[in-house]
Amino acid sequence: MVKRDTIAAISTPLGEGGIGIVRISGPDAFTIGQKIFTPARTPSKPYPKNRYLYYGYLTNEAGETLDEALVSFMKAPYTFTREDIVEINGHSGAMALRMILKEVLTAGARAAEPGEFTKRAFLNGRIDLSQAESVLKLIRARSERAVKIATANLKGILSNKVTGLKQQALATLAHLEAELDFPEEIFGEANQVERQQELGELQSGLEQLLKGADQGLMFQEGVATAIVGKPNVGKSSMLNALLGQQRAIVHEIPGTTRDILEGMLLLEGFTIRLIDTAGIHGTADPVEKIGVERSRAAAEQARLLLIVFDGSSPMTKEDEMIINLKRDEQKA
Repeated sequence: MVKRDTIAAISTPLGEGGIGIVRISGPDAFTIGQKIFTPARTPSKPYPKNRYLYYGYLTNEAGETLDEALVSFMKAPYTFTREDIVEINGHSGAMALRMILKEVLTAGARAAEPGEFTKRAFLNGRIDLSQAESVLKLIRARSERAVKIATANLKGILSNKVTGLKQQALATLAHLEAELDFPEEIFGEANQVERQQELGELQSGLEQLLKGADQGLMFQEGVATAIVGKPNVGKSSMLNALLGQQRAIVHEIPGTTRDILEGMLLLEGFTIRLIDTAGIHGTADPVEKIGVERSRAAAEQARLLLIVFDGSSPMTKEDEMIINLKRDEQKA
């Protein structure tokens, strides 16, 4: 483990609430914690005890009380970063937490860069790269399914799959190199069949891994669903109805929507990313043309198309062209 300086940051979202946390990590974490925190009662020796929660008060250099708090001291290496960590649980509120952090920095810590605690956990061998990515995915998860996937990967499920495929590939490579280096040995067709079988299993495993990655991305970012159709058929009304709010401007004049609008819909544990587009049609208006081009691009990039028709009029060639947007893309 590489020895680094001591960092600190506010670890909870800024805003009014009951509890806000300031986290300190590094070789001087305990020293800084004891410098600004005084227990309400004289603690028993030794102080501070590992993983004990102490109640007391935070003070600044002038001896003024900043807040009452619960403070825990956690000894390396059994922490998230594998460094000494102090967690200060004070009252949440942007100003209160900033004052606490300011005092921690004055006492000798450095302001942590975004993601630096997770970075240290990775560099110190606490988590691997896929687990580090899963931390961010868990924070940004928009559905229950996305949370479950991120949590599973945080426990090392993805890492174990990758490690297994790596070991499988190395074993096959070793067999192939042995057969090339010692051609005088009698390996025969049976060995060739065995190698082909191993490579087939490896390919199948990689394909499953890629498929899982694609599904994970879909759960994480949402299923991109473009709402497409001719002008003034009710695309924006459809978006507003599905979201349950007036996200898009609705007007009887065709061409009201000229840019892309998005909204998130949670449906049966899945996040649907709805994309309202401008009406697709032939136009000489240069601004409308840009909107139509963006609509086509959104349709091409979307996983699903929600096509809206005007039921009061017969199907037109433009409707048929819109229906075939994805089909034409698949043919290409």
